[in-house]
Amino acid sequence: MRTNQTFTVIFFTRKSRSIQNLLSIYVRITILGKRAEISLKRNIETVKWDADKGRGKGNSEEIRILNSYLDQVRSKLMQCHNQLIQEDKIISSNAIKLRFLGEDSVTKSLLDLTNITMRTWSMS
Repeated sequence: MRTNQTFTVIFFTRKSRSIQNLLSIYVRITILGKRAEISLKRNIETVKWDADKGRGKGNSEEIRILNSYLDQVRSKLMQCHNQLIQEDKIISSNAIKLRFLGEDSVTKSLLDLTNITMRTWSMS
């Protein structure tokens, strides 16, 4: 499996649909130009977000907790990427998103299914 693919993780915001002056925080995973986005279900006031750094700005307890959470999300996304590489699976932004959300399915190859069937027959 190729591991020299472009892989980026950025945090960005969109205007909240329900509350004025609040931004909803998202993470975007990009691999070879293909994007997948995940809502982090967190909000922040417009004045407290640093768009250039993709982080909360300031030193309040609220901002430190948020930035720590963003660091954890980035770290978990990197772990998901590394797991897929080690499992020799296809690396895509959507595959990382599904792994991060715990929605990736365990699939069996035709060879795996054949071996399981052969073992079952030999036991009979």
